[in-house]
Amino acid sequence: MANRYQHIADELRRLIAAGTWLVGDRLPSEPELAARYRVSTPTLRNALEVLQGEGLVEKRHGSGNFVRRPGQRVTYAVGRRVEGRGTVSTAVDVTLETAVVEADSRLSSLLRVQPGTSLTEYAFVSHLGTSPRSVARVYVPHAVARLGIPEDVFDPWGGNVRDLLAAAGVRVVTMTEQITARFPTASEAQTLHITTRTPVLVIQRTATDADARVVEAALVVLPGDRAEILLTTGSDIEEMEAAG
Repeated sequence: MANRYQHIADELRRLIAAGTWLVGDRLPSEPELAARYRVSTPTLRNALEVLQGEGLVEKRHGSGNFVRRPGQRVTYAVGRRVEGRGTVSTAVDVTLETAVVEADSRLSSLLRVQPGTSLTEYAFVSHLGTSPRSVARVYVPHAVARLGIPEDVFDPWGGNVRDLLAAAGVRVVTMTEQITARFPTASEAQTLHITTRTPVLVIQRTATDADARVVEAALVVLPGDRAEILLTTGSDIEEMEAAG
């Protein structure tokens, strides 16, 4: 049987669809809604988090919960190998931060290096207006190359790093991408302006050279309500590569 908060989410969803609250309208306060449905505030918040995860409602800290305008989705294209980058269906602004970090157990396994190995981390965050759309963290071991900061327009998926590798004489031969779905970490939720109960899509990408050495690894995190993944076939890849 559905939990009480799921029934409340259904009712709030119905009211939004019926036009009781229009796009941009502020919903009644959480205490008001909790009193209306005779539930505790945590139960009411669970219902609101369901709607936030669906993209119907957004929580603005200090202001309340608002009916959200359906946003354009950003598309990540999986399937392109070596040349080119994933495509973005909508123009986004991208910021970049870099840091020197040490490989933890997860990164050491991904990059096939010893824990504690020095890495350069590139963190690309894309926005559409004020709405964050993706976080891509790209890692390159110092033993592969000590790279600088790209000067080009930043690619949200971290494709600039492969450009830097190519300029340094490191040739990527194969690229592998693995897609999973999970809930975000607290840090990811804060960066993407979502709750920790909003599902995210995660692309784990590794690039290797002719000696099968991992020269780059990336973790791309996309909010499930603002992004989609396009799986490409062999003919699609050829067409995209021919297009540039």
